[in-house]
Amino acid sequence: MEQLSNYIPSLVASLTEGVAIFDEEAGVLVHNPALVEMLGLPRVQLLEECLGSGELGQLVRQALAGELVWDQDIQYRKPAGQTCWLRVNTRRLTDESGRPAGALLTLKEISELKRAERDLWQVEKMTALGRLAASVAHEVRNPLSAIDIQLQLLQEELGGAGEGVAARVNRRLKIARTEMRRLEGIVQNFLRFSRPPALHLQPVQPNDLLRHLFSLVEPEAREHGIALVLDLEEPLPAISADENLLSQALLNILINAFQALGPEPRVILQSRLDPVKGQIALNITDNGRGIPAADLERVLELYYTTKDEGTGLGLSIAQRIVHQHGGVLEVSSQEGLGTAVNIRLWLKKGPAPSPPTRPERG
Repeated sequence: MEQLSNYIPSLVASLTEGVAIFDEEAGVLVHNPALVEMLGLPRVQLLEECLGSGELGQLVRQALAGELVWDQDIQYRKPAGQTCWLRVNTRRLTDESGRPAGALLTLKEISELKRAERDLWQVEKMTALGRLAASVAHEVRNPLSAIDIQLQLLQEELGGAGEGVAARVNRRLKIARTEMRRLEGIVQNFLRFSRPPALHLQPVQPNDLLRHLFSLVEPEAREHGIALVLDLEEPLPAISADENLLSQALLNILINAFQALGPEPRVILQSRLDPVKGQIALNITDNGRGIPAADLERVLELYYTTKDEGTGLGLSIAQRIVHQHGGVLEVSSQEGLGTAVNIRLWLKKGPAPSPPTRPERG
């Protein structure tokens, strides 16, 4: 038994999950490198400080008091400012005589799982909204058309009225018809969501796609003083994609980037190959004002926008197009530093990868 205990530190160090063992005063007795890396600590000396405060410290103190957690997910902010999701488990430790001897904390990073769950939920929500939109749009369009026809007839009948009266009424009718057209545009947006366009797949060279996009928006970027940079990895294999729809998704992301820039604006279009995962990454990065952490979780929601003139549709449409291609769209941002939108597409088209199932509680 004594020989086995000599191996415990090396066994703990080899685990990929973060592990820490605490004494009765919440002091760290044992920890492994995975824990330090997961918490993003620049120095091991910060470990006790990190685990002594915040939500993790609270969970450790609760474990020492006998209140344990099983698969509790928390959002953790690293010292450098990045946030991640951690799945936490705690256990009470006892000595050979059964007396309390400390607590065990295990951490597993599940940021990718949370992102996949959020994306899946977003797609399901968009599908449900699309079905609702089709029904609402059908019901709304008919009365809109009838009202518009009546407004036209009313304008024609005003021809016999006095000049002053006709001018005033015509002005009001013009405003009314303008608003009618705006409502018609809203209905059209609903219909676009209720009827996702079919993909017309063909071999597409990712770098050619980005070059075309660059040439399309470069004049506007130059006019607004935006440094537009093309950073392509050569050569890249072709992907199976709908060139028009994928271009639309990238253009929506670029428009968002252009609208979020501050002093010395800079936007980078980048392509990369991940041969291990068999993926092509298309990245659009800006150095704008960034997205507050409170808003980052919602940027892909339909109609969610922080802009006065925004519709909240651009990123949602881009995400749906990417998902139709079996890919993944991810947004990362730091307030004051900028935003990066990353599109990952598989070299061989297939369905979007399903998130791992959560283990049943024992």
